[in-house]
Amino acid sequence: MLLAAAVLLLGACGDRRLSMPHRPAVAWNAASSPRLPVRIAPDVVVRRAQFGILKTTPGGDDRFVPAQELPAEDGQVFGWVLEVETTRPSLHWQEHLRLPRAPVDWGDAASDPDVLISSDGKTVVAQGEDLVEDRELSRFYWSLASGDPAGDYELDLAVEGKPVAHFTFRVPAPVQEKAVLAGNGLRPRGGRARGAPAPLAAARGTRPWR
Repeated sequence: MLLAAAVLLLGACGDRRLSMPHRPAVAWNAASSPRLPVRIAPDVVVRRAQFGILKTTPGGDDRFVPAQELPAEDGQVFGWVLEVETTRPSLHWQEHLRLPRAPVDWGDAASDPDVLISSDGKTVVAQGEDLVEDRELSRFYWSLASGDPAGDYELDLAVEGKPVAHFTFRVPAPVQEKAVLAGNGLRPRGGRARGAPAPLAAARGTRPWR
């Protein structure tokens, strides 16, 4: 019942007519990952889901690397990739991120109208819509930052209002600020438009599940 209520809540958050952000009232409790593949609509099938980090190659490209433990480094980008079958050009996604403790600061996410932070600062709900490219839907919006806590994190993901993945990952130590980088708190990756995925040309070249 909690999950159903949360899906309804997130569906309301996805209404672009809402002009003011509001706080989530219900926790999204997903006990485990849904069994994939799963058909979430007559024209949408989610075949695989993977969580990981982006690493920059010597050539300057971003490469997706599956991971369950994140380097405790300021600026480390993380997110997910879905393999989908659909004729739709884009899909609406919703994610619920839970931290072991509240970060020092949520940075730019605190003012993002598509991001809703809980009153205790430990959980966040985000939503948006992105293009499906080469049968993939991806999002790499978050990065670790100074003040983010060590411990176990969880991220639940829904597409078109239906849960499709439950990711767990760990940050082994508190994140420390780099000498050449400023900024505090878990935050969207600097310089990237709201909700836009990071470049995945290199990631698509590896396709870890194929």
